[in-house]
Amino acid sequence: MDNMADLIIFDVDGTLFETQYVTVPAVQQAFAGFGLPVPSESGICSFFGKPVEAYETWLEQQCPPGLAAAVVERANALELRFIGESGRLYPGVREGLVRLKEAGYILAVCSNGPDSYVHEVVRAHGLARFFADVCARGVIYEDKVEMVGVLRSRLRPKRFVLVGDRREDIEAAHAHQGVAIAATYGFGAPEEWRDADACMAAFPEIQACLRQLFGSGGNGA
Repeated sequence: MDNMADLIIFDVDGTLFETQYVTVPAVQQAFAGFGLPVPSESGICSFFGKPVEAYETWLEQQCPPGLAAAVVERANALELRFIGESGRLYPGVREGLVRLKEAGYILAVCSNGPDSYVHEVVRAHGLARFFADVCARGVIYEDKVEMVGVLRSRLRPKRFVLVGDRREDIEAAHAHQGVAIAATYGFGAPEEWRDADACMAAFPEIQACLRQLFGSGGNGA
């Protein structure tokens, strides 16, 4: 049976979670621990929101032969540890999710990250109670277009919005006749947001974006 509520699908990195406080130190400490040149913060951040394979391939390319697997494994282990220790949500995320949930929206997560990473962000920051579904790309899905299709099939909303900071988020929303809100405070670039239906410069602006997109016909957030 179709659900009569609207669905909001959130990207994680650059939308809900300030990834730079976790992944940058994890990568830099891992490389330093092996006595290798430390990658720049800008280089690391350029991969946020992209498929994990692209990120790990880039990490491996920074390593000498024979060390790549160990360095990537160490960086990933540190990243998981730092999610709870130094990770933080963007300002207004928790309060915004409370309001959206109370307004009757169905909320879900769709991320290019691996299962362990995405679920640890949700667990460590107490977000599980907000989300009807958490979909991480891992090794299961081809891309976000496929993941959004899976979420629509599972949750069967009246209509949906995808909120994210990268071009792939916007394309995935439109591929399934949804609408896209660009999180311009994240890690994407302005050219990636051209086709977004609305833009928000901070998470609390999602309320105004939803009114702009749906008027009084939305869930009332």
